[in-house]
Amino acid sequence: MMGDMAAAPLVVLGLALLLVEGASAEVGSVSTSIEEVGSKVRLTCALNHSDTQITGHRWMKGGEVLKEDALTDLKMEYEVDVADRAGKYSCLFLPESVGRGDLAVSGPPKVKAVKRSEKANEGDPVTLACKSDSFPPVTSWAWYKMADSGHQDIVNGSQNRFFVSNSEARSELRIKKLNIKSDPGKYVCNGTSSQGSDKAVITLRVHSRLAAFWPFLGIVMEVLVLVAIIFFYEKCRQPEEVVDDDDTGTEPPKSSGHQLNNEDKSVSQRNPT
Repeated sequence: MMGDMAAAPLVVLGLALLLVEGASAEVGSVSTSIEEVGSKVRLTCALNHSDTQITGHRWMKGGEVLKEDALTDLKMEYEVDVADRAGKYSCLFLPESVGRGDLAVSGPPKVKAVKRSEKANEGDPVTLACKSDSFPPVTSWAWYKMADSGHQDIVNGSQNRFFVSNSEARSELRIKKLNIKSDPGKYVCNGTSSQGSDKAVITLRVHSRLAAFWPFLGIVMEVLVLVAIIFFYEKCRQPEEVVDDDDTGTEPPKSSGHQLNNEDKSVSQRNPT
């Protein structure tokens, strides 16, 4: 009983030490600043203190890593072009438990195509997509197709083939049962926020279903042509070889006949009548 009572203060003391150690390892405070310098916008994060050794810095925009280094400073900076400034940025002092800061930079949206061109076969569906990680976020998306006669607006559900789905950071246009005559061309997605608007162009190419067989058919045709050439070549050579064999088998060698005539003449000269 006395042993248990003596152990109790030790347990309390151990918990107190753990709490002190945890407090000393708390995340440091990060101050941030945004400054426009000429054609650049400079983002700065400063850590007030760190009991943990800093192993590097990391800059992120959304879920994308923009820059990372292995420096140990309590201050980190990153510069972006004024035209591409809009978005939500994060600065991390590594390891990540040391400190983190978030910066929201306002500006007009920057719309980008997920893929600048798409290829699909007629009759198949296809999805065209645009994205924007700007701040403030896009509040309105619009799709249209470029044509010589003017822009053709695309309405969600039109012709029961065109379907549009939107979010703040992404817009998708899904086309069902592609038509090889009317659907190929350039499609435009336009994003608008309170700071302005931007657009991206996506080129759609539609191929015939037989297009995939053309390489195979080309190889087959080459093989057939090669076989035909070999066949006709052998056919033309065969009669000549037969004639040569017949000639050599029926006619005696000329040299033998000439030798016999010479021997007859010699005998006649030796035995004159």
